[in-house]
Amino acid sequence: MDILVLILIVPFVFGAIMFMMPLHFKVLQNTHILLSVIVSAILLSAVRKVVEGNELSFFHHYLFLDSLGAIFLSLIAITGLLVNIYATTYMKWELEEGHISLQEVKNYFALSFIFTWTMSLSVICNNIAFMWAAIEATTLASVFLVAVKKDKKSTESGYKYIVLCSIGLAFALYATILLFSAGNGKVEGEAMLYTTLLAHAENIDGMALKLVFIFALIGFGTKAGLAPTHTWLPDVHAEGPAPTSALLSGVLLKCAMLGLIRYYAIVANGVGFDFVQTVMLVSATLTLFVASFFLIRQHNVKRMFAYHSIAHMGVIAFGLGVGGAIGLFAALFHCAAHSFTKALAFCSTGNIAKIYGTKDMTKMGGMIRIAPLTAVLFGIAICSLVGVPGFAIFVSEFLIFKAAAIEGQYLLMGVFALALAIIFIADFSHFFLATFGKVEGQVVHNEEMKLSENLPLIALAILIVSFGIWQFDSFTLLLNESVKTIMKQ
Repeated sequence: MDILVLILIVPFVFGAIMFMMPLHFKVLQNTHILLSVIVSAILLSAVRKVVEGNELSFFHHYLFLDSLGAIFLSLIAITGLLVNIYATTYMKWELEEGHISLQEVKNYFALSFIFTWTMSLSVICNNIAFMWAAIEATTLASVFLVAVKKDKKSTESGYKYIVLCSIGLAFALYATILLFSAGNGKVEGEAMLYTTLLAHAENIDGMALKLVFIFALIGFGTKAGLAPTHTWLPDVHAEGPAPTSALLSGVLLKCAMLGLIRYYAIVANGVGFDFVQTVMLVSATLTLFVASFFLIRQHNVKRMFAYHSIAHMGVIAFGLGVGGAIGLFAALFHCAAHSFTKALAFCSTGNIAKIYGTKDMTKMGGMIRIAPLTAVLFGIAICSLVGVPGFAIFVSEFLIFKAAAIEGQYLLMGVFALALAIIFIADFSHFFLATFGKVEGQVVHNEEMKLSENLPLIALAILIVSFGIWQFDSFTLLLNESVKTIMKQ
């Protein structure tokens, strides 16, 4: 059976299997981990085929996996697996404390596979209408992961999430319809296929393409968390379970960004890169400064990391705005670096909430003494998020500065540096308060988590440091091939 078909069938079937499992936590836990490993192995097998030089396609090219899609599929596989393993520990804590029922735990595990299925579908869709439908489906699949507790705040945040993202993605639907209409009869082949539209983008009306990109930016930008349509994101991350926040920020936002990047490539090759770069720079600058302003005032650890998600979507947009081979490389690298970093950040908040029984950093303190490993993992996430050398995110941010310097865009370098400096100051002030400050509140769980419970977080930390100091040839190959695809070199 074709591996692209397996990518679509297996997660969906595993979700159905989890729904039918008995209400026994140990059975649910072990089954969830085993099935998650199998799903990730299948996804990485497809990525390996692309690394070896094979572009995969199926069903008359409607399903398609190139180097660009392979980058994001690998994030679903790696980040998704580690977060899903941590989710079994987190849900055990929630169950023991009476916050959720065993039935809700089972539903959560089952829906996580449906969520993986929708994200994978969005990555391998070559048909732009199917891709839009898949990204819309990720909202429907993940909203129940946000509102799993069914209390007032989580239900309200889930409702806000589904309403705002659906309205936003309606603009992406307009972009899809307009792009098909503009390309139909002007391209050689089916005008619904991304590969066809990209290959013949110069034949499509330029004014139509510009309007398409504005609609796509509003639509996919809403789902990705770009300002000013970012307002759903802080509430959802603050109220949802820590593993859900990790999946949304670490993986889902990247799937929405992939949709935007595909439209970026089509429009840039149709009307030139100047237009799309200018639009992306405006969006990126607005996003960076809105997020940095709110970061200064934020004391809820999950809301702080939520605004970080917004800020780093702005960094990716800034890389796309600076453009050129280095800027595009940096933007794509940042997608992976941020995926690992934000997954670790949100998973560490699960530990922190278990220790202190609160998300308010002003009521914490002394974490380095109470739970030193959690404090170190929390610190690694913070160091990467603010771009400390030796951590993954520093690499992409440095490359963005390099790309801007090569183009002589010194004003952009100054704007970017100012936004990053504000984020740096805000983050470390919060980090030192929670980690080294005096204990201000009640310590509920006055000890470190078991090493086995922290293993997924340790793995994420290793990935963050590894991508910060080493170059992985296979991943670099995917990045370079993706840049060539976008620039049609």
